[in-house]
Amino acid sequence: MSILHKILDQDEISTLELLLNGALTPITGYLNQADHSNVLRNNRLANGVLWPLPLALVLTPAEKREAQLSGRIVLVDAAERRAIAEVAVDSFYRLPADVAVLAQAIGTTDTWYASGTVQPLQKILHPAFNSIRFNVPALRQHLQDWDSVVAVQATPELDESDLRQACEWLTASNIGGGLLVQVGADETQPDFHDHMRKLRGQVKCQSARQIKLSLLPCVEGLGEKRCLLLQALVSRNYGATGFVVSNHVSRETRRWLLQYRDEIGLDIISGLLKREQTAEPAVRHPLCKVA
Repeated sequence: MSILHKILDQDEISTLELLLNGALTPITGYLNQADHSNVLRNNRLANGVLWPLPLALVLTPAEKREAQLSGRIVLVDAAERRAIAEVAVDSFYRLPADVAVLAQAIGTTDTWYASGTVQPLQKILHPAFNSIRFNVPALRQHLQDWDSVVAVQATPELDESDLRQACEWLTASNIGGGLLVQVGADETQPDFHDHMRKLRGQVKCQSARQIKLSLLPCVEGLGEKRCLLLQALVSRNYGATGFVVSNHVSRETRRWLLQYRDEIGLDIISGLLKREQTAEPAVRHPLCKVA
């Protein structure tokens, strides 16, 4: 029986890698119609769980017909021509007309989608810096003895003021802990190696007992709000207890994120929050249950 081999471009492989790493918990595969539609409309799954990323496997009509024969889709890296993962398909669907308009706004314009759980077949390969690429269980194990874990984003650059906010938070909290610097860099860029070496030398914080760099693939095509929310949720999944909102983020987006802070389950650290709320930061164990 013929099995569809779906070739994924670099952006699709990056998102798949996050999924396979556990960074997109509670998602375990490509979204069905109800979840996909609700994420586009409300930034929530159909069950109400907060989620901003419309993780969907796009198919052409011809690919959909082929995949229907076996109910399986093998995902292939376009660059390496290697089979990376397999989807056990549970549905094929189209989006309602009003939701399809929203899908087109973030770059997904094809008609058919397949939903289903994803299982890895082979590890996604990278030419360098593999020592700072982690799946969720491995990194959470490393961070389990930290009293607090403050996540700082370096996508693609690390802002010195963001690093200073994190260090000040650790100093004021008096509970000890460290920094998780999450680097979203494009390894296809010619200066990638120089950028990473510079970043390693840049990260200094006397308030942190430890500093951990974590290199993550970038997700493209999301707006500022969805991107910030996704960064916060991925940080939480990796074990963070605090999340620094970059000074580059607009005031409107900061306020938008703050309305979800209880659901996110992180201490949201930003200049805006400091002016509006002076309560002591909550103490949470880094291995708190991920929703």
